[in-house]
Amino acid sequence: MANPPFAGDIKESRIIHKYELGYNNKNKPKSKVGRDILFIERNLDFIKPGGRMAIVLPQGRFNNTSDKDIREFIADKARILAVVGLHGNTFKPHAGTKTSVLFVQKWDDKLCPKKGDYPIFFAVSEKAGKDNSGEYVYVKNGDGKPKLDKYGHLIVDHDLHNQGGELSEGIAEAFINWAKKEKLSFWR
Repeated sequence: MANPPFAGDIKESRIIHKYELGYNNKNKPKSKVGRDILFIERNLDFIKPGGRMAIVLPQGRFNNTSDKDIREFIADKARILAVVGLHGNTFKPHAGTKTSVLFVQKWDDKLCPKKGDYPIFFAVSEKAGKDNSGEYVYVKNGDGKPKLDKYGHLIVDHDLHNQGGELSEGIAEAFINWAKKEKLSFWR
């Protein structure tokens, strides 16, 4: 799992030259590369064949035409399992960048054989569990007081998972059902 820094570019050629994504399509070194781009490549290097990775990325990496080479690089190295768009308040008050989480599984002859065409799970979080100022939003009881889970903790009102049955089925449960239906190696 990774949550790379998005701010700033790497401009040092001695660093850029160590990365495939540090070169353009004419095999010329780029003058600068986003930190998160280098994180993608390094983390894909770290996982073993059949291993999985989740990485938080700026939303633009998924739809900017200028980032097509990054998406192709990822697809060449791993199967894209899921893209989950996070709510704009997820990282507030510290950051307001619109982000998504990319889930991949590195290609492997046994656990994840390479395919050219396959389904991908997509979801969008509509409840961040935070308000516009970044303050947590908690589930309330019928009397308007914050509801506590079985451990006595406040329950954040979000849609990412069902919080041990305290919330409605969330994105995680939908992904599990999808992964089982797709017979992915880790949910057979």
